[in-house]
Amino acid sequence: AGEGYLPGTMASAEEILDVVIDRRSFKPTSEACPFCVEAMVKENGSKCIGVCRNPQNVPGPIFQPHAMQTVEDVVTLIITAMRDKDVPRRDHGVQVLWEYAVEHGNMERSRFFGYSSDMYHFDHFIGKALSTYDQFVYNTGHTIKSVSTMSDGRTRVDVDLFDRVGAKSEWIFIMVKRTFGKYEGCIQAHRIVKSDFPRLEEI
Repeated sequence: AGEGYLPGTMASAEEILDVVIDRRSFKPTSEACPFCVEAMVKENGSKCIGVCRNPQNVPGPIFQPHAMQTVEDVVTLIITAMRDKDVPRRDHGVQVLWEYAVEHGNMERSRFFGYSSDMYHFDHFIGKALSTYDQFVYNTGHTIKSVSTMSDGRTRVDVDLFDRVGAKSEWIFIMVKRTFGKYEGCIQAHRIVKSDFPRLEEI
């Protein structure tokens, strides 16, 4: 009695390694996953069809464009979602960013990130967003400095962002009102770039 791990106590590394795991009590993915359980066994012996590993096979995000949202609301929602990137599920914050990108799902290439990129596949978008907007992830706050109208009619929002360790970076959100589709009349992001981005009017 009293040997090994006891609930409510901290086990040492040695004690953890001493615990025998009965792997017969664990179901493989092909049996536990509702997508794979009825699938045919493939030549390699696996039944996994990879559906649950596709980042696009998730419900819509909690935050979505709405006609009552202001430009400031949308910027704050995007930054907040990226701060809590993995709440309530992995990469949910990136999914919110995607939903608020006015050109998401378009076949034509976009300059959303400042550089030319496709916006058709969400799984491609994830990697580019996490790389370009790394400072957004787990950020510690932001300040909207100014909101102005650009010469082409788009709305420019200048933002100070404080990353996970409190370091400040300056960003420009270029916002537009969507004119068609299910988000018609809603504010969405057209471009999100660093404040020192050259040739801002050209993107």
